[in-house]
Amino acid sequence: MNKLFQSRLSSHLKEMFKYLRLVFNDHFVFALLILIGGLGLGYSNSLKQLSAGVWWSKPVIILALLIFLQLGQLATFLKDADVVFLLPREANIARYLTGARRYSEGLAMVYQLLGMFVLLPFIQVTNRLSVADLVVVAVTQLLLKDGLFSGAVMNRYQNHYLMLKRPVWLNVIYPLVMLVILIYTQPIIGLVLALLGTVALRVMTQRIQAAPFDWWQAINLENNRMLRIYRFFNLFTTVPMLKGVAKRRRYLDWLLNFVKPTTGHTYLYLYSRGIVRSGEFSGLYARLTILGMLLLYFVRGTWLPIVLGVLFLYLIGFQLIPFFWQFDDIVFTHLYPIERQQQVANFKQLMTWLLTLTAILFLIVLSFANLSWQISAIMLLVELVEIWFMVYYYLPLRLKKKQ
Repeated sequence: MNKLFQSRLSSHLKEMFKYLRLVFNDHFVFALLILIGGLGLGYSNSLKQLSAGVWWSKPVIILALLIFLQLGQLATFLKDADVVFLLPREANIARYLTGARRYSEGLAMVYQLLGMFVLLPFIQVTNRLSVADLVVVAVTQLLLKDGLFSGAVMNRYQNHYLMLKRPVWLNVIYPLVMLVILIYTQPIIGLVLALLGTVALRVMTQRIQAAPFDWWQAINLENNRMLRIYRFFNLFTTVPMLKGVAKRRRYLDWLLNFVKPTTGHTYLYLYSRGIVRSGEFSGLYARLTILGMLLLYFVRGTWLPIVLGVLFLYLIGFQLIPFFWQFDDIVFTHLYPIERQQQVANFKQLMTWLLTLTAILFLIVLSFANLSWQISAIMLLVELVEIWFMVYYYLPLRLKKKQ
């Protein structure tokens, strides 16, 4: 079972590295470094304006630590067929889960330490904790995360524990109570209670592993975990594992009615309905637009919001281009007596509409967030140039390479 897990882990890492190379290209890394630098500068400037003893600092610390605890899930790499082929070896599944827990928990602990590294300056400025107390807070955070992994393992067995049947009790309520005790009382008290809770959960895990393994529960949890990862990668590149489902959205029919089924708008008629009813592309467009709007609202500055707007407008345009070939596998589209130039022109028109809508939304959010007409004017000019570049230069270049 250990060899099986190592084999699946190796395959998983190869797949993840393949997508990471596509996501973290030169342009994205450059923009990401600018974003991290801007956020770090804003964080540093905000800390300078804070003083010790502000009433809202402790609730913010508790909320941040609770959010960090949700990072890093148990990765089992179980597949649908395992319910048949691994069933005869169910007695050895505990060994398989041990390897899965070691890998997952090691990665999750890195997330916790990184989160603590970011939060420590805020804790130090607002609460003036000693170095020893800061270490106690960090160790308590790691112990709580270990307890959450114990609960994740137990949740994959058939059990009668109410706390495990409702994950909110173990994933939210239990760590929330511990964090409140940790922050509002002496940190050493929170450390001792977290240690006792972790030991108790470890003992429960050992006992519950004698129960039957819940194959369907474990496989569904793993499929959902991988689906979240694939959806993230789908923001930047095409993921074959994600299959979109066409769905009519009647509340948008009034928009589609503006596109008439005339000869000159044949592909525009097809593309407009396809983009609205495609769960893959419409969801991707909506998620990137909303995420960009949220970042533009919360990020302050002169140039950083403009860089963010340019980055997200580029990502949206980049992800829309593959939709040009969406209907190439349908034989009836090749029977249309329509030149390719008209198809390209119709797609340019659709892409211009979508990017312009996003640009307008970005501009509105930026104007409300910064209240500076100079920044808004620069943003408008940059967006117009980028839309022209994406539609009339980058799109034809991509189409030419594809031929």
